[in-house]
Amino acid sequence: IVTLSDGETVKIFDNTQTFSDVDSSHWAKNNIDYVTSRGLFVGTSASEFAPETPMSRAMIVSVLQRYEGDDTAASPGEDWYEGARQWAMEAGISDGSDMMGNVTREQLVTMLYRYIGSPQMIGGLNSYSDVSSVSSYAEQAMVWAVRNGIIGGMTADTLAPQGMATRAQVAAILQRFIAWEQTA
Repeated sequence: IVTLSDGETVKIFDNTQTFSDVDSSHWAKNNIDYVTSRGLFVGTSASEFAPETPMSRAMIVSVLQRYEGDDTAASPGEDWYEGARQWAMEAGISDGSDMMGNVTREQLVTMLYRYIGSPQMIGGLNSYSDVSSVSSYAEQAMVWAVRNGIIGGMTADTLAPQGMATRAQVAAILQRFIAWEQTA
């Protein structure tokens, strides 16, 4: 229910996007719809999302900048992600290096963790057989993300922290993160 005063208007937009490489049975279809309809993600082309393509650091800082509502753009002649890179560095989310490099699952979670201010976490990830492959800088971030349901295992007992985060995985993780943040 929306109450409007004189002269106020409400515009409703259908931001639904259809991608030829994301059919209705794709495991992340709903997640992809969620992030693209909110303008957080864009396709890799007008007709493709590239769900299994690894997410680059440039892509994730651009997504987080859009989520933050910061519309600082790169200056003409700069790389398309430069505004997001600067924003992420100023916010302490990223050091801005290797922007075209692929982001791992633990790096993604660490960026989200830094985004919310890096709260102190106590606990461990001992239920995962690959806990020893979690980098020391990412330990608290991974504990936070697992504890809050933001990231799950790739299998029942593996987190695959060093695995590349695909665009579909990031869409799912970001939707869970947003849901968590709205209730935190």
